[in-house]
Amino acid sequence: MHEPLAEYLQDTGPVITVDATGRMVLPKKIRDHYNANRFEVRETKGHIELIPVKPLSSLLGIFPDLDMEAIYRDHDREVAEEDKE
Repeated sequence: MHEPLAEYLQDTGPVITVDATGRMVLPKKIRDHYNANRFEVRETKGHIELIPVKPLSSLLGIFPDLDMEAIYRDHDREVAEEDKE
């Protein structure tokens, strides 16, 4: 016996429509859950995956002991040495 269509649709995720220009809108609940507005698209064995892309700002503070001033000084020194060659 076939399961009723309503039960089948209940078990699936949201259905997204692609418009004539190829755009689609992800439900706000999904965007909010992943805190993302950019996604990498992957095609994998007959299905499409959307992988949230984290903004660069999410990386701020992950290296709290990083001395950016020293990094800039080292970079400037290396550039100056390369210019001498």
